[in-house]
Amino acid sequence: MRRDPDGAGLAVLVVSWLGALLLVPEVTISMVGDPAFRAIAGLFLILPLVVVLRGRGRRGTLLERRVWAAFLALMPTVYLNSWWRSGGDRSDLWIELAGQVVFGGLALLGLRRSPWFLALGIGAHGVLWDLWHHGRAGFIADWYPLACLIVDVGAGLYIASQATAWQQAPAVREPPTGSRVGGAVQ
Repeated sequence: MRRDPDGAGLAVLVVSWLGALLLVPEVTISMVGDPAFRAIAGLFLILPLVVVLRGRGRRGTLLERRVWAAFLALMPTVYLNSWWRSGGDRSDLWIELAGQVVFGGLALLGLRRSPWFLALGIGAHGVLWDLWHHGRAGFIADWYPLACLIVDVGAGLYIASQATAWQQAPAVREPPTGSRVGGAVQ
């Protein structure tokens, strides 16, 4: 009997994201503009989408793969935006820009080549990037790197549980060159 990691992956994703929410401080109106708070708020868009797709039996969809690629590409911008808002030291800027390039590249590879790049990239963002920032980056709220680490590990494990289904789904294709109008290609 072959075991399917889909249910376990989804459970890990939900539990990790709920666990990360426990680290978020009491919400105040001043937090609304904070990039770290906006990132956590974004979870309330992604998680329901994933749960709805799973509930409808839609496994391996290109939509979900695109969402995770965007998630990975945008994760470093939280640190970059926090640096910008704080008027951070220029020496930190190069590190943040390098992270943007590395994780953006992994997101593109995950979308175009293999979903394993998404699992690796998101997991690495947590284990390497977030842990490296924890206690070092004065421009980001102290709670954020740990919350992001928890989210990233859960998301990386979830994506690993979906990688086979995504590899069996149709590849990302270029749009057709013509459009159909009345049955004829224009």
